Amino acid sequence: MCGIAGSTRADRALLASMAERMRHRGPDAQDVWCEDGIGLAHARLAIIDLSPGGAQPMHSPCGRWVIAFNGEIYNHNQLRSELEAQGEDFASTSDTEVLLRLLMRQGQGCLDKLVGMFAFALWDRQERTMLLVRDRLGVKPLVWAPLADGGIAFASEIDTLRLQPGVDLSVDRQALSDYLACLYVPAPMTLHAGIRKLQPGHWLEWKNGAIVTGRWWAPAYTGERAVSLDEAAEEVLPILDSAVRLRMVADVEVGCFLSGGIDSSVIAALMSRAARESGAPPVRSFTMTFDEPAYDERDAALAVARHVGTIHAELPARPGVTDLLDDMVRAFGEPFGNPTALLIHDLSTSARQHLKVALVGDGGDEVFAGYPRYQGGMLGERYRRMVPGPLRGLAAWASQLIPESTSGRHGWRRAREFLSAGTLAPDQMYASWVEYFDPEERRALLALATDPSRPVADIYRRAPSASALDAMQQTDLLSFLPGNLMSYGDAMSMAVALETRHPFLDHRLVEAVGRMSAATRMEGGKKAILKAVARKLLPAAIVDRPKLGFNPPMGIWLKTDLATMVAERLTKTRMAELGLEWAPVAQLLAEHQGGRRDHSLKVWSLLVLEAWARVQTNQTQS
Repeated sequence: MCGIAGSTRADRALLASMAERMRHRGPDAQDVWCEDGIGLAHARLAIIDLSPGGAQPMHSPCGRWVIAFNGEIYNHNQLRSELEAQGEDFASTSDTEVLLRLLMRQGQGCLDKLVGMFAFALWDRQERTMLLVRDRLGVKPLVWAPLADGGIAFASEIDTLRLQPGVDLSVDRQALSDYLACLYVPAPMTLHAGIRKLQPGHWLEWKNGAIVTGRWWAPAYTGERAVSLDEAAEEVLPILDSAVRLRMVADVEVGCFLSGGIDSSVIAALMSRAARESGAPPVRSFTMTFDEPAYDERDAALAVARHVGTIHAELPARPGVTDLLDDMVRAFGEPFGNPTALLIHDLSTSARQHLKVALVGDGGDEVFAGYPRYQGGMLGERYRRMVPGPLRGLAAWASQLIPESTSGRHGWRRAREFLSAGTLAPDQMYASWVEYFDPEERRALLALATDPSRPVADIYRRAPSASALDAMQQTDLLSFLPGNLMSYGDAMSMAVALETRHPFLDHRLVEAVGRMSAATRMEGGKKAILKAVARKLLPAAIVDRPKLGFNPPMGIWLKTDLATMVAERLTKTRMAELGLEWAPVAQLLAEHQGGRRDHSLKVWSLLVLEAWARVQTNQTQS
């Protein structure tokens, strides 16, 4: 796990600055390679092959290719054996060298063989071609910028890429609108007009000023296989077990985050079983604890730890975690409105004192259909089919009378959102559930002449899926998962040089579950297949425990720690400086403070936007 950067218009000083800017991602070593204005930079977090043999940028034996790699190839030992059988002689035990030798022999065709998370840049000195590649599900980030003279620059982080002269750093108003909709900027855009994200499962090739991009993998939730729940569990368990075991391969200790929910509990159980079978020491697990009982899961996590046999530690959430706001926006390089990122930063900081690598349960909801909105989407199919349009229109009008509190209870809100979207097409309905500032609100905030786009609806419409569940899960795997969960998972853990690994995002698992029917995935309720797997590993009390979720008490924070910040920063003058209209912001604050609507995340997203603009101004002036 590392940080990478590079440019076709670089010198060693620039590349050294880029490597230094990424030191938090790779504190173990920083190095650069530069030739004729072409250069790569690397900051190393040593996980596999801790010796100098794993150092980067890495050269091929013939000297033709140079690679800078961020991530892990989990099946590198198997691939190494195959290459050795073909005559390759390795100089190190690193997965980077395995990847480089594969690319030498097979080019992009080798990507299908990789089990892992990765973003890499490969320079071909003979063809003078730069190849950028991002992993299937967007676990590892990669941003790039076209330069005015036809060159290209790229990096693991936006803040690093800002060092490259000639990058257009002006605000992209379309990206700003999409941020307000999603609370993150969906790929391929960033909030900077001149910086773009390489999308998950995509490659980019630069040669002589020409840029070509393409997709090499995409999730496909097609649901063509009707199997029983028992059959599904029997098929999924060995794939998930393999995914966990591969992600335990490292030359440093590997632990896990354990919340007590089904996702992390299954991972902890499989890790503990693998450790026992191999004779390795017990796995270490970590849980964040809160003073607010409604958010605390320490008892559930401890019960799981005792059952599966991990060495368990509780890491209290530190007070004043909102003080990390400025650090958070620097790590993202653009506004990011999900406050869970602060908790991940806090948890990662504490866990990093004990280990370098942790397995986490992210992706379980997207892969196994765990969100309540998936049930809502399937219900919406029947609702549109069975209830006449005029009655749905009347229900949509009446839904606005449904009250909502700021207590964190979501039942009334979900009922209102379902009924209010009852007259919409499926793509618009789903977008209305997962977006925050709706088109009308964004039109008012940004003083737009026409309605803004709905990025989630655009992805939903492109999903080649027959059922609502297929379309929703595929949409989330292309948007919410990489843009939200993977984005904060990488930025916040790598801010303190902690590598997180995601067994549920093994592409073999995603493909297997995606082929199973929607009826199987939702048989008896959410996460049906994963629960069937969990019953083979854990007691029913753990499997059937209600999901709490890893979320901060934002409603409480806005009334306490953040109240002064809201009053001082969300002002008419400051909103005008950010290009936002004051009237809709004032109305938003009045509704929230009056308890008429829970706008906690919208208020937070505006605070984040203000903080990002202030941090950028300070960096420019310094």
